[in-house]
Amino acid sequence: MRRFHLAGALFVAAAVVAPHDSYAQASKIIMSDPFPPTAGWSMETDDAFTLMRAGCIEGLARIDFEQNLQPSLATSWKQISPTSWDFSIRQGVTFHDGQELNAAAVVKSLNHVLSAAAPARAFNSKVASSVKAIGNHAVRITTPNPSVLLPYRLASANAGILSPTAYKDAGSVNPIETCTGPFVLKSVVPKQLLKLVRNESYWGGPVGVAEAEVHFIIDGNARVTQLKSGEAQIATKVPLASKGGLEKIPGITVHAMAIPRTMAVYLNNNRAPFNNPLIRKAVQAAMDTNAIVASAYEGIGLPAIGPFAPSEPWAPAIKPIVQDADRAKTLLAEAGIKPGELKIDLRAYNSRPELPDVAQIIQQQLKAVGIDVVIKITNWAGMAPSFKDGTYDMAMMSRGHQLDVADPLGFLQADYTCEGSFNMSHVCNPEIDALLKNAAGVADNDKRFDVYRKVARWLQEEAINVFVVHQEETNAVRSNVKNFRTHPLNHYYLTKDLAIVPM
Repeated sequence: MRRFHLAGALFVAAAVVAPHDSYAQASKIIMSDPFPPTAGWSMETDDAFTLMRAGCIEGLARIDFEQNLQPSLATSWKQISPTSWDFSIRQGVTFHDGQELNAAAVVKSLNHVLSAAAPARAFNSKVASSVKAIGNHAVRITTPNPSVLLPYRLASANAGILSPTAYKDAGSVNPIETCTGPFVLKSVVPKQLLKLVRNESYWGGPVGVAEAEVHFIIDGNARVTQLKSGEAQIATKVPLASKGGLEKIPGITVHAMAIPRTMAVYLNNNRAPFNNPLIRKAVQAAMDTNAIVASAYEGIGLPAIGPFAPSEPWAPAIKPIVQDADRAKTLLAEAGIKPGELKIDLRAYNSRPELPDVAQIIQQQLKAVGIDVVIKITNWAGMAPSFKDGTYDMAMMSRGHQLDVADPLGFLQADYTCEGSFNMSHVCNPEIDALLKNAAGVADNDKRFDVYRKVARWLQEEAINVFVVHQEETNAVRSNVKNFRTHPLNHYYLTKDLAIVPM
């Protein structure tokens, strides 16, 4: 059972564990990953997560591999009023450029994110009013409303701390040699690779690998090929079709685990046809999630019951939608839609290799009830603009509901409130907004989780989106890579404890 500790108490630093392998001191590791930075290292974007996964950026707090909140660049924190928190900044830490980590540096980093034109999902002006130094190694963060989850937000990559020298004119950011993590970013080849070296003075203890590279390879099969050939030692997000074969290859270890991530077909609730709930529910009834999981997902994962998997403590006690073509046709008729009259676009991105296959299955399932679907496959950068500005019909996305904040509140507020910073469904229900706003100040887990259950049930019953599969994460490594772990929230890949030993 995961432990969800509210951060009203003081936390002590985790013990430092040095790598066990003496061979690691002169080693290089190459990781193949599908998601290149695309926003010029803007910290309010997913580029910040690229830096966190690469072992470069750190925040005041972190989420460990057991999903517990832990200290990081802050040693402790305390809620001094319903809308104020004090954080003690770790002393003796230097940025990779030699600058001291202090309160002024923290204030500069966090205020940079708060002032971003496009708000970060985890940390923005709606959840934090101000960040001020209260001494050389302490900061006070105030919130516009009572918030019991602020430390969880500060564990997000969006709230990562960079050296003051990282922030250039016109708001640009340069992360090269400006992080605090176990790996120093030395150079970037745009959309291709990152080159990093060991941080010789890392505050968290000795770093096992001397050099690292992150190669950005969108094609999943190409990542697998690199791993097989030994060109890469780590391949992330392995295609499900490759998992079984990799498990049989000597010298390769596959890491698979269930994670808090759900793939859904997002419906644009703000324009026709999906501003009509009858049509949304018809599309939901037409889909066979069991068939999609069995075929495109190779039986790996669970048919979805909403955004949260049944094992999660905030999931409502409901069952997956059962395909009902007759009901779908009846709902379309109630909406005034004749067979063959409705034509919609379905968008997907190719960095998750299963999505094009899922799109074809959905196309056939909707055709069976008289809906014509046109599939449009691009990369994420090609899909994102229509997703964000609401000019799409349907689009598929795999979304981690604890990626930004290790509590579903952050996800629900970002994705399903009227002014949410990641409201790709373009839905607005003031009653839901009010529920979530009040939940932010509720310290009692059971009461707060009950709100999440109500919202999840609403999402499923109103077919705001069609939730398809609760996913697993599958990564693979060469067997001489030691101490690699899959982080449940995808926060960390390159860690100080990685080591390489002779095969």
